[in-house]
Amino acid sequence: MKVVTREAQLLKSTTIVVDDFVRSYKGKQQEARFQLLEAAASRFGGFDLALYHRAFKIKPVVGRDVLLAAARNVVANIEASGIPPALAVSALTREALDDAAQRQSGAYHTDFRLAQHLASSVAPALKPGSKVIDPACGAGILLAAVTIVACGADRRLTSEWLSNCVFAADLSLNALRGTQIALACLTDDVTALKKMRANWRVQDSLLAGLAEWTKVAQKGFDVVVANPPWEKIKITRHEFIRAEGMHRHYGAIYDSFDAQKYESRKAEVESYGVELALRYPTLRSGEPDFYVAFTELLFNLAKRGGSIGLLLPAGLIRSQNTQFLREHLFDQSSALSFQILENRARFFEIDTRFKFLLVQARKRVGEARQKPIELSHGYGTPMGLESTPRVRVGRSALSRLRPDLTIPEVKSEAEWHLFSRMMEHGIEWSRTSSPWHPNFMREVDMTRDRKVFLDRKQGRGLPLVEGRMVHQHRFGAKSYAGGTGRSAWWSVNVPGASCVQPQFWVNPRDLTSRTAHRVKIPRAGFCDITGQTNERSCLAAMIPAGVVCGNKVPTIIFPNDPAEERLWLWIALANSLPFDWMMRRVITTTINYFHLLSLRLPPIEPDSLPGRQLVAIARELDVLDRSGGSPKVHWQIAELRAKADQLVLNAYGLTMADLDLMMEDFPLIDRAQPSLKGEGKSTITRDLIGAHGRSKASSASRARVNSAASLGALPYMPSQMASASDSQTVREAHGQ
Repeated sequence: MKVVTREAQLLKSTTIVVDDFVRSYKGKQQEARFQLLEAAASRFGGFDLALYHRAFKIKPVVGRDVLLAAARNVVANIEASGIPPALAVSALTREALDDAAQRQSGAYHTDFRLAQHLASSVAPALKPGSKVIDPACGAGILLAAVTIVACGADRRLTSEWLSNCVFAADLSLNALRGTQIALACLTDDVTALKKMRANWRVQDSLLAGLAEWTKVAQKGFDVVVANPPWEKIKITRHEFIRAEGMHRHYGAIYDSFDAQKYESRKAEVESYGVELALRYPTLRSGEPDFYVAFTELLFNLAKRGGSIGLLLPAGLIRSQNTQFLREHLFDQSSALSFQILENRARFFEIDTRFKFLLVQARKRVGEARQKPIELSHGYGTPMGLESTPRVRVGRSALSRLRPDLTIPEVKSEAEWHLFSRMMEHGIEWSRTSSPWHPNFMREVDMTRDRKVFLDRKQGRGLPLVEGRMVHQHRFGAKSYAGGTGRSAWWSVNVPGASCVQPQFWVNPRDLTSRTAHRVKIPRAGFCDITGQTNERSCLAAMIPAGVVCGNKVPTIIFPNDPAEERLWLWIALANSLPFDWMMRRVITTTINYFHLLSLRLPPIEPDSLPGRQLVAIARELDVLDRSGGSPKVHWQIAELRAKADQLVLNAYGLTMADLDLMMEDFPLIDRAQPSLKGEGKSTITRDLIGAHGRSKASSASRARVNSAASLGALPYMPSQMASASDSQTVREAHGQ
C-alpha cells in the first residue's frame, strides 16, 4: 500500500482546489496548473501577474482576473496548511509520477520539513553574494528553503539573491518552471526572476559535468544542495512492462511483451551506466547508482571551503558498493556529518522503515585539519524535525575498526565507545587463512526455483526451510498451517517444542550438484530478514542434514575447520546478546554476508575452556528444543542461554554496566513478563545473565530472578510466545 505523506495530507484541500480548476482544461491541464499557481505566487510575492506573463512569454489560458480570483482560494488553503507558501507551491507544481516512472527516474520528492531542515544545516554558509546550486532541483523546494533562510523577510536582499546567487538544473523544463514559481512567492521583482532564470539549465547534469558552471562560478559554488535520484542505473523487465502501460505483479509469469524494444532500452541504459562510470570513479564497484555519481558531481561543484547539504539513502554509510564514495567523501571533506532519518514520519511515498541521511560537509581546503565524523539521528514531527546530540567518531579510529569506512549507527558517545571496545577485543574472521573463514551459500531460491517445489512429500523429498522457521538456537520455531503465498499462515512452536512441518518439499534430483552435496551435512543457518527494532535481530540455528534451505536462510560452513564444534560455537556467538547488539548497529531490514564479516567475533576458539562450554551449551539447547515445551524445560534453556551470554560478555571484556547499555536497545525483551513491584518493566533476562556473572552483584541478580519467577516471569521468552505460558506452572517449574 502506497504511503500517504504528511505533506500530502496537509495540502489535500489545496490539491482538491487546484485539481477542480484544471479539470476543464482538456489537453492543457499542466499549463492551467502552472498558471493558477503563478497567480497564487503573485499574491504571495506581490508582483504584477501581467508583467510576469510578458516577461516569460506566457499566454494565459483564461482571463487574468479569473486566474487571480481562483488563486485567492488556493492562497487561503495554503495558509491554512501551515506550510511556508513557497514550499507548498513547490510541492503543488510537481509532475505526477506513477510507480514505474518514479522507479525509473529515482525521483522521491523532498518533504517541506526536510527542505527546511537541510536549509538550516547550511545556514552558516549563506552570506550575501554566496552562490548556491541544486543541479537536480526538481520543483525547487530546496532552493526555496535556502532562500528563505538566507534572506528572511528582507525583500531587497531577496531580489539581489535571486538575481545573482541561485543556480539550478534539471532534465525537465516543467520542473524548472515549478522552481521558478516557488521562488516567485518570495519577491515582487519580476526582473530579478528573469535574471535568475537565465542562470538555469535544462540538462542531464551528470553528463554536462562542470564545464557550463565554471563560466558562472570559476572557483566553484559556495553552497551545493540536492536530493538527487536514488535508483540504480538499470532497467528490469518488470519496470519496462509497467512503463509501457501494462499491468503486472511481481512473481507473475512474463506474458507477451515487446522483447526487442526491451532489449534496446536495456542496452541504452547499460551504455549510459558505462559512460557515467568512466566520468565518475566512485561508480566502479557493483551496480551503478544515480546518487553515487551525483554525490561525486556535487562535491566537484563545491568550491574549496564550500558547504554541501544532501539527502541520500542510508546505503551510503553501510553498503559494500559505496566504499569508494565514502573514501572520496572522507578525503575531500574537512568536516563531515551524517544524520540518520527514518520514514516513519512519512516524508516520502515509500516504506516507513526506509532509512536515509542528511549529509553535511565542508569541502577540504588544501591540507586543512580534518575534524572527526559526526553522527546523529533525526525524528520527524508533524511540522518539523528533532535531532539527537551529535556523536563524534574519530576518523583514524573508524579506519582502524572499519577499514571499509562503514559507520555504525550509534546514538551516543557511550555506544560508540562500547562498539569500539568490542571491535578492538574481537577477531576478524574474513581472512582466507583463518579457521573461522566462512563459506556462505543460498541453497535454493524461493522465486527462481519455485517450479520444483512440491506441496507434499513425495519419495525422498527434502523439507524446505523458510526464514520464519529459524529462531535463536531453534530449527522449527514455526510450523506451516495452511494457505498459500502471502496468505499462508504459520503456527508458533513454543521453546522446547520445535518441529519441522514445512510448506514445501524438494526432490533431491532437482538440486544442483553443489546444493545436493551441501544438504547432506550439518551447517549453521541464519534468517537474513530481520530489523534493528525487532525483539532480537540475529537468529541462527544448526541446520541438520536432510533438509534444504530457501534463500532467506543462508547457510554457513567453515572449510578450514570442518569439525562440528566450530559450527556450534558460531551459533552460540551469533545468538548472544552482545553480538546481536553489534549487528543492530550495521543493519536495517536484512543481514547479508558483508554485514556479518564486518563485525568481529569474540576471541574464543572451540578448544578453549569458554569455547568448550559454549559448544556444549549450543548442543544441549538444540536437544532441549525438541524435548517438550514445558516451563521446566524453558528454565533449563534460559539458564543455559544466560550462561552463554555471560561467557561472550567476558570474552569481549565487558561488564554488567555495558550490558545495561545494550539492553536499552532491546526494549521488547521481557515486555510480556510481569515486572517486580514498583518497576515499570520486567528485567528478568538481564538479571539472569547477571546471576551467571562473577561479580559480587551476581547474588543480588539471582535474588531478583527468584522474585520475578515467583510472579510467573520467564526469561528469554519471545513475546509472541509468552501467552502460551501459565504463571502457576512457571512458579512450580522454578521450584517456588
